[in-house]
Order: sequence, then C-alpha cells, then structure tokens
Amino acid sequence: MAAPDQAPALARALGRQYRVVRLLGRGGFAEVYEVRDEDLQRRLAAKVLRADIPWSQATLARFKQEARAIARLNHPNTLPIFFVGEGEGLVFYVMPYCEGRTLGDLLRADGALSVPRALAIIEPILDSLQHAHDHGLVHRDVKPDNILIEAGTDRPLLVDFGIVKYLDGGAGNTQTGFIVGTPLYMSPEQALGRHDVDARADIYGIGVMLFQMLTGAPPFEGGDSQEIVTRHLHEPVPVSTLSSDRVPPWLTTVILRCLAKHPDDRYPSARAVLDALRAGRGAAVATPDPSAAGVAVRRLEDDTPTASMPAVRRRGGRRRGMVALGLVAVVGALWATAQPEGSLVVYNRLTEPIALTLDDTGFTVPAADSLRLPVPSRHPLEAHWAMVRPTGGHGRPLGAEVEGSIASERVKGELRAVVAAGAGGQARFSPLVVNGTSRRLAAAVITEGDTLDCACSVAPGDSIRLGYYPLDLTSSVRVRDTTRATGKFNALLTGVDSVTGVVVIRVTPSSLVPPPMRPAPAPAPARPRATERRDPLRAILPIH
Repeated sequence: MAAPDQAPALARALGRQYRVVRLLGRGGFAEVYEVRDEDLQRRLAAKVLRADIPWSQATLARFKQEARAIARLNHPNTLPIFFVGEGEGLVFYVMPYCEGRTLGDLLRADGALSVPRALAIIEPILDSLQHAHDHGLVHRDVKPDNILIEAGTDRPLLVDFGIVKYLDGGAGNTQTGFIVGTPLYMSPEQALGRHDVDARADIYGIGVMLFQMLTGAPPFEGGDSQEIVTRHLHEPVPVSTLSSDRVPPWLTTVILRCLAKHPDDRYPSARAVLDALRAGRGAAVATPDPSAAGVAVRRLEDDTPTASMPAVRRRGGRRRGMVALGLVAVVGALWATAQPEGSLVVYNRLTEPIALTLDDTGFTVPAADSLRLPVPSRHPLEAHWAMVRPTGGHGRPLGAEVEGSIASERVKGELRAVVAAGAGGQARFSPLVVNGTSRRLAAAVITEGDTLDCACSVAPGDSIRLGYYPLDLTSSVRVRDTTRATGKFNALLTGVDSVTGVVVIRVTPSSLVPPPMRPAPAPAPARPRATERRDPLRAILPIH
C-alpha cells in the first residue's frame, strides 16, 4: 500500500509563509520535503513523521521533546534544527536545506578512501558527536548515510538526529516506534535491546564507519538483519582485512578498540577517539613509513610463510572466538623491489616490551611501539624475540613466557612482522585489573585448570597488569578484597581484545559477593552456681 501524500497537509501546517516544493525522500518512519521560506527567501527541509503509522502519544511527545533539545545544539558540523511543529495530524521539524551527497553515496561511488581523506571526514564528526554528548544526547544511528558532505566546501555534517535519546532520560520516556540503529552499524548492546545505551554506542558506529571507509565494506555483512546482528554480537573483527599497506597499524588499533564488543573496552568518549587519531597521525608524520615513499611493493600471498610463527591462511568460513587471536600473530611481509638494502620492521602489539635478538645483538621494542633495523638484502634472516614479563609480589614474574622467531630465507626490501596476542598460534589473554572499590584487592588467574595467585595487592583507584596466559573457555580472573568479598570474571565473556589480548577487569563494589555469614557459635551452657553454705547463727545473730 502506497504511503499517502503528506505535502498538502504539511503546507497547511506550516502556514502561508512556507511553500512545499517537493518530496526529497521517504524512509520507513519519516519523509523529508524541500520547503521554501517565502519571507526570508531561503530553502529548508522538513522531516515529517509518517501519518500512516499509529504513533503513540508518548512517542510523539518524545519526538518533539528531543527535536527541541537537538535544536539547542550549535556546532559547525551538525545540521541544526530551526523549529519543531505540529498540525494537520503531522509532527515535524524544519532544518536547513543542504546541497551535497552523503558519505554512503561517496563510498558506493568511489569505494575505499585514502587514510587522509577518511580522517578529514571522521575527525570533525567526532567533534560534533562530543558536542552532542556534552549536551546529554547520543545519536545511536551513526552511519555513512547520516553524514552529509556539503557541496562546494566538502564540510561533513552529522544529520538525522531524529532517533536520539537522552543520556539521562527518565524511565517514563518510552522508545516505542523509534529506530534503535541500523544493523550494519549497530552496537552489540543496541542489538540486545539494552535500555542503558550511552555515548559508547556512537563510538562503535564510528569504528564501523572507519572500517568501511578504509576497506570499502563494513566489518559484518549478511543476508538479512538477523545474520548481521548475530555477527556483531559473536564474531571477531576481521583484522586481516585491515592488515594492509594502506592502513597503518596505529589506525588499526584505534578501529579495533572502537569495535570492542563490550562498551567498557571502547574509548570512553568521542574526544578520546579524536585524541587517539591525532596522536597517531602526528607520530606517523614524525616517523614516515618508507612504503609510502614511492617504493614499489607487493604483498605476498596469505599462505606464504614469512616467520617461523605459523602463517594463518584465510578460509571462506567465518572467523570465530579464539581463532582471531592467531590471525594477527604475523601480518605478513611487504617486499620492496627497488631497495638495495633490506630492513626488518617489528611491531609490538603486546602490552609489555619485547627483547629482540638479531645477529647476537639485543634490542628492546617497547609496548605498542615498533623498531626498524637494517639487514643485508637478498640474505637469509633469523631473529628471536621474547616478551619481558611484568613482576608481581616479591619480584616474581607474572604470567607465562611469550616468545617466537622471525625468519626469511631471502630478504628483499622490507620484512614486516607484527607480534600480537596470538603469536605462535597460541590464544592468550592479558588481564588488566582496575580497582574501582574502596578496599585493596588480591587477584588470581584461573586457566587450564590451574589457579595462579599473583601475590600482589591493588590499591583503590589503581590498576595492575597480570601478564599473559593461555586462553580457553574457562579462563577467568578471581579478585578478593580485604573483607574476603569475591568476584570472578570469565575472560571470554568479559571481552578479549583480538590484537593485544587485553581483558579489562573493572572491579566495582557491586561485582563482589560478600563471604557467607558464619553462624554465631551457640552460647556455652551456664555452669550451675555453687550453693552458698550459710552459718545458721549468722541468720539470727548480727555480726559487728
């Protein structure tokens, strides 16, 4: 059944000052019309809720309430709302008419964007989101079709705030009739129907958009909405798609953190993502990548081993669970064809430094850093690395040993190796315990049937890294405070970062279970008091 033409009713509701020009677009819940302001001689756009949908009064009230809140936003990269209106059975808001095309149109036409072009779009949008979040609003539908690229200026604009919700909205605000996101860009908590969705859902949407902008496709696709949502909930991010010479490792790290399944593992704010992007871009300028300096390079096939750590072949099936940890153990090699000298570049994606040995010479690669070493071109190479383990109580090393080798029979140009949590094909996790309680905590790691006490103490407000451990389905961390209240956190359910292996254990008072109350000991039976022997004369004769 065709939707009714709402233009005549909209024209009557707007009044004689405005003229409805044409229908610009129709969605499942609303229509957008071009409107002419005859008095001020300007072009406007009116978004109107479809009248053929039986909206509840609570939903209509919420729409108007939130539209008025959005109208108070004032940011150069947010398309503003001029006013909210109601009449002739319609509810609508009016905004500027903006010539241009959406980011979705751009990606469909041009495919993947360059890193500078993608950052030029995403950084102003992050600033716009932070402005909205500061005003207590979260968008919840961040996607390419809601980013408008203004014609003539290339200014990106965040649009379609029609589905936002208040970050501190009361329980009386119903969500009936409102979209909660688009499946391709929907955060896991939205997919689960959570009512406490906050600004970190927008961070997830930013991660999906960045992934698509740099690779040409979203990370999770499927035949229908249910399949897409299931992948968002359960499948790891396809890291290998980002592992190319086009996407620098620092940017891959930012995207993966945005796409963490659990909101606590993402960046806490849009500003934090923006800071990470600017820091990574600044570091890249200070240390340029020679592969971008006009050197002709080619990638080896996925099944060509470049290190003694097993190369992982890409298979047609889905990547699940712990398999993703092995996918990034070694990204591969990039070989230059015009360099007379060779080089080895080692990227350390672990949370601890690694000690690297090459030709009997030792080097240190700090955590989340890289090291470039010159090596003879067209010669074999063999290097060994070992992670420097953190220490716990009494200076005892924490966690298991993590080590591996990098080897090539004939170096030609540049050889790159990425050391990550799945090095050597072994799935690992690294607990980071954050004490959000008012008492000191003790921690122990349970893995492969063993309980390993770190013999350490975490002060209130402090945190500690516990090293790396083999990851299995039962891997968990147990914490206990000074009152013996205990909490247990399963690593996989809490969320394992597919690159670093980090599991953030945020301990709060509510996550600890008090020890069981011991029954009070029964009182000892009263001993019978000895009968006092009295002198019969004492009862009748006073004693002075």
